Order: sequence, then C-alpha cells, then structure tokens
Amino acid sequence: MAPDYLLAWLLPLAAGAGAVRLAQGRAPWQGATSAALGTGWIVGVFVAATIAGLTGREATRDAFPGAWPWLAGIAVVAWAFVAWRARTVPRARGADISAAASSSVRIAWWLLLALVMLRFGLLAWEASLRPVFPWDAWSAWAVKPKTWMLLGHAEPFIDFAAWLDGAPGHTTATWNYPELLAWIEVWFASAAGGWNEPLVDLAWCGALAAFALAAYGYWRGSGVRALPAMVLVYALVSLPLLDAHVALAGYADLWIAVTLGLAALAWSRWLVQREQAQWWLALVLAACLPAIKLEGAVWLALFAVVMVLERIPLRWRLTIVGALAFAFVGGIATGGFSMPVPGLGWVGLAWGRIAIPGMPPFELRWHAVGEATLASLFALPNWHLLWYALPALVLWRRRALRDDPAARMLGLLVLVQLLVLFVLFFFTMAAAWAQDYTSANRLVLQIVPCVFVFAAALLRGAGRQASASR
Repeated sequence: MAPDYLLAWLLPLAAGAGAVRLAQGRAPWQGATSAALGTGWIVGVFVAATIAGLTGREATRDAFPGAWPWLAGIAVVAWAFVAWRARTVPRARGADISAAASSSVRIAWWLLLALVMLRFGLLAWEASLRPVFPWDAWSAWAVKPKTWMLLGHAEPFIDFAAWLDGAPGHTTATWNYPELLAWIEVWFASAAGGWNEPLVDLAWCGALAAFALAAYGYWRGSGVRALPAMVLVYALVSLPLLDAHVALAGYADLWIAVTLGLAALAWSRWLVQREQAQWWLALVLAACLPAIKLEGAVWLALFAVVMVLERIPLRWRLTIVGALAFAFVGGIATGGFSMPVPGLGWVGLAWGRIAIPGMPPFELRWHAVGEATLASLFALPNWHLLWYALPALVLWRRRALRDDPAARMLGLLVLVQLLVLFVLFFFTMAAAWAQDYTSANRLVLQIVPCVFVFAAALLRGAGRQASASR
C-alpha cells in the first residue's frame, strides 16, 4: 500500500478523533475511546474533503499533498489539548467486557467481534474487486470527481440549458448535487496517485466500520451492557441492503445514514448525560447532511426540530407545538406559504402541493403502494428481521419507553422520520419508487442507524434490572 494512501486514512482519524475527544468533556466515560475513533474518522474525512476542495481545485491530483499538512496540524493541536487536559483527569475504564461477565458471555462477545471483523474483511475485499458498478453511482455520484481527476482541475458543472448556451463548464443530470462526497473521492484518489476506483470505493467500508466503532462506544457509555451492544453492532453491519451499499460502493445514501446516525449517537449522549459539547457535536454532524445529498436537508430540518423541542421545558411543549400546528394549518388554508430549508432553499407549501426549488412540484394524493412497501420491509431479503424485531422490542421495553426521557425523545425522532417516509411514499409521486422497489429502500436505509440508536436506548440497563430482580 502506498504511504500517501495509508496517510489518507490515518490523518483524518488522528485529526477527527482528537477534535471529538475534546468534545467528550473532561470526565472519562466507558467507551469514549471507541466513540472518538469512530466518530472522529468521519469528521476527519469531512474536514479533509473540505480542505481538499479549497486547496485542490486548480490541481486535483495535488489535493492530498496540499491538504495533508493542514490535517496534520489539526491533529497535533487537538491531541496537544487532549494531553494537557488528561494530566488532571483520571483514566477511563475499559470499554470492552465487564470483569464480572460470565465465561459464556465473554465467548459470545468475542465470537460476535470475530464475525464483525470477518464481515468487514469480506466487504472490503468485495469493494476492491471492481470499479464503480451501480448505475446511479457511476452516472451521478462519480461523474464530478472522475472528471476533475482526469482533467487535473475542478471545472464547474452547470445546468443543461446554460451549457447549450455556451456557458463554460460541464453538464450532467445531477449537476446540482452537493459536492462533499465528490471531494472525499478526490481526497482518496489523489492519495492513491490517480483515479483508482477500487481504492476510492474502500471509503464506503470505512464509513460503516467507523459507525460501528462509534456506536459500540456510545452504547457502552450510555449503560448498554457489552454483549447486547455487540449484538446490536453485528445486527446492524449484517443487514443485507446496508452491506450491498458497501460492497457495491458509490451511492451517497450510506454516508447520509452514517452521518445522521452519528448525530443521533452524540445527541443520545446529551440526553443521558447532558454533556453540552455532545449536543453541539450532534448539531454539527447533522448540519453536514445537506452537503452530502439533497434530502439531507430534510433530515437536518427534522433533527433540528426534535432537538429544539427537547430543550423546551415540558410545560411549554404542548402549547408551542399546538401554536405551530395552528399556524401551519392556517397558512395552508389561506393559500400556502414558503419556508427556508437549509440545502433546499425556500420550500413552498400549499394544500395538496409541495414545491421544492429545482424539482417538479410534489402533488399530494393517495397512492396505494402498501403491498409493495410491506413486501420490501418484511418479505424481501433486505433487512433480515429488523422490522419484525423493532415493534417486539418496543412492546417488551414499553416500561423503559415510558420512564426514560432519552428513549422517548429518540423514539420521537424515529417516529417523525418514519412519518415523513410514509407521506413521501403514499402521498407523492415518490410512490413509484416503492412500487418498483428502487429508491424507496435507499431512503429507508438512511434512517436505519437512528433506529438502532433508539433500540439501544430501550436496552439501556436491561440486563442489570433483570439481575437485580432475581
């Protein structure tokens, strides 16, 4: 492996993990190192791509050489502050199996860890076997970075009409797509010495592995026991559709899912421990969503609304929600209104109609796609038993859902996300995506990590309560 390509993986890890470690506060907690490494790699890659986009536009092949000193500087400064702060802070406990765990629990934990590592090895091997393969990956998401790398510089992409009029630049059907993912690909391609798609595709495996590492750390830190936490990690990384997005790399949906899931993990830490830095980390991660894909703006808006709602005192929530609902219905009834959505612009809302800039209007009417949707979730080999297990888990842990504010807020987040998907599939032209089994599952995939964060919140302290009752 070329040294530059190896550094392209390690430098984001060093810089991002240092920054996230600072956001974890002074008091150590179980799983903090795992959470910092996993979250930090994603944060570091985003920072690396941003710096590459600023310094490498004139010479994309030099994007890595121009950006890595900045990343190294961030890593040195961040870890210097971490080391300075650690002088007065006690060491954290280990984040793996408790010393009190039985031998059978230890064996099961190590077996699951081996299976997780084996799966990532197979996924990385599969991703490295071929160039970008899925149609939407090479026709949409790989167009910009491949063009920039082959040209040697970044030229603008413009709409088709402007291109026909002779405006400088290139055109494609996806000319207005966000460019953060494109610069992530340029970062790895530049480090690899050229446009090498198998080496670029390995970043998708890194994204899922980073989330798995972060999730385990956050779940252990929130009170989930070691074996249930590892079971959740294995259940997540073994989902067929998620694995397909890693092995057949190139889509942006996995990056949306991972980033939204990391935001939910950081927010869950705030909900349990009230660490202010984690609340801001969650907001920063969520703010990256529109830079990855257009629908990231919708997930950002929903996430921000639930985050703000949680900060409102309980006695005021019903009043504020009622006032907003009254204003919303009133605005619709009087002819509609527009509201700004980051990443999308001014979105128009009227009775039976949603207008998003740059897209055909969404006409709201009922579409009978229930059979296809249920088959996709419950019958086809996409999700194993996830959508069977989730209602069963909620029913089993209904007392925790009732008594734990963190579980309730995370449940509200997932419920709002599911309701938006329900409206999208059953009331808009996106019903065609569910009917022909295409993009519908990709949108569901984007919220699956949040579903697992909610599941972990329900399992928090489950084993301890059972042990105490015996």
